[in-house]
Amino acid sequence: MSAVIFALLLVATALGLERYSTVHSLDDVQGRLEVEDHLVEAGEPAMIHLVVRNNGPRWKMFLAAKLHLNKEFLPCAEHHIAQDQTGWGHTVRFTTWLRPGQEADFSTALRLERRGRYVLEPMQVIGGDFLGLVEQSRTERGFHELIVPPRECALPELEEMLGGFLGELSVNRYIYEDPILTAGYRPYTSGDPMRSIAWKQSVRGQGLMVKKWDYTTEPRAVVLVHADTKDYDHPEPAELCYSMARTICRRLEEKAVSYRFAANAAFDLLLNAALSGEEWRKPLVTPQGYGPEHYRRVLEILGRATGQTSLSCARFCAEYYHPQEQVGCIVVTTEPEEAVRAAVRPLPGIPLLVLTPEMAAETAQTGEAGA
Repeated sequence: MSAVIFALLLVATALGLERYSTVHSLDDVQGRLEVEDHLVEAGEPAMIHLVVRNNGPRWKMFLAAKLHLNKEFLPCAEHHIAQDQTGWGHTVRFTTWLRPGQEADFSTALRLERRGRYVLEPMQVIGGDFLGLVEQSRTERGFHELIVPPRECALPELEEMLGGFLGELSVNRYIYEDPILTAGYRPYTSGDPMRSIAWKQSVRGQGLMVKKWDYTTEPRAVVLVHADTKDYDHPEPAELCYSMARTICRRLEEKAVSYRFAANAAFDLLLNAALSGEEWRKPLVTPQGYGPEHYRRVLEILGRATGQTSLSCARFCAEYYHPQEQVGCIVVTTEPEEAVRAAVRPLPGIPLLVLTPEMAAETAQTGEAGA
């Protein structure tokens, strides 16, 4: 009789634990999705982390994290990744158990082959019952995206044209710095050379300060990108413009040329749909400067661009290039070169370089014919 009573108590305890674990399987469980760097080069691995933490006082015998990936995301490894039956994506899933206060971090690498902006789906946290028969899931909040900038344009002729443009700019400030032409002082930034620091001004308690030279001794430029995808079935001209723009900015960075960058494109259409008015339909601009952070911002703009312009080419050039600044201008555009030159009109002696996809195609065909 006692054995029967003991068995009944054991069954009742198991059913009670089963009931409790089913209802409270996700209590005090926190899940989060982390992206190591939202700016990712095409074809390079992008690391993402699925993190699950047990913040409660009790053990969690079964927990799982799941993330669905669209077909654009290519897994670098097959561990913990299963392909959808439809073949239109993959699912990342890992399981674990956690002690009180313990955290599990699972990382996986993904690849993206094309330029653009990619939004990750929300992560799901899954908890199980005591007997492992029932699962509960919860979708975690959060927004994560990956931005893929364009690949560079590998055209020797482009390098030659850029070399000619740079040769027409003002003398380099690193060679011809003249204290007589000092226009003032400004805070030190990461892109400034150490020898330009004004130590007498810096010791006055305002932080590191550098000399602000007259613009006649500092090479400057403006880079404008107008890439309009008129034919949605053939986006190649716009993509080539973005690739040429990246090569141009990289060369300006190498030559320590301070430049302002503006792209005439609409951005982040899903986010913009929630905004009122036409405020979002403005070109994105980086201020005058150069350096790693400046170049990174340029790459992000080029990755986010949709190929849909927000302004006409003439209005874009008129609003974002001012001849009175007396700085060289580079325009990368899908519009005819004659129309761009009529819209920009720099002052005499100021260099202007207009690059179009047709010019790149012609130089490529010429190179193939010569070979």
